[in-house]
Amino acid sequence: MVMSWWFWIAGAVVFAILETLAPVFIFLGFSAGAAAIGILLAIGATFGGSLAWMVVVFAAVSLVVTLLLRMVLGTRKGETKTFEHDVNDG
Repeated sequence: MVMSWWFWIAGAVVFAILETLAPVFIFLGFSAGAAAIGILLAIGATFGGSLAWMVVVFAAVSLVVTLLLRMVLGTRKGETKTFEHDVNDG
């Protein structure tokens, strides 16, 4: 086994903490991807002993979760604020 399951779970926790410090949804996607790999390794998935396959699954899960979060929690239509006046224009 290339990496232990706890390594991925610890990474998921680190990404979750980063998400609380900088709420941009991407760290939450990374956290979900790392947690998915950690859970799969904990239940016995081996990925053929290949780190490359772990990274591919991590990236795929992270991408899907990030896109879903953007669709569900992202900016709503008409929610974007525009400014007509610059405070520096005197």
